[in-house]
Amino acid sequence: NREFLLLQTLLENRSIVLSRDTLLTKVWGYDYMGETNIVDVYIYYLRSKIDDVFNERIIETVRGAGYIIK
Repeated sequence: NREFLLLQTLLENRSIVLSRDTLLTKVWGYDYMGETNIVDVYIYYLRSKIDDVFNERIIETVRGAGYIIK
């Protein structure tokens, strides 16, 4: 469920860099108290299901800023 929400959020904000904090708020909610690296873990899950299967980098990391789908 979180993977889908994360992918949906990235697609709804196509071509916009979303920070980890923004993704945490939009996908996990304001009251999430865990580690921010959970976003990285779920991005990895999505990449293994999307990017790796099609041999194309769809989800990109913008170093120091966040993630984007172009």
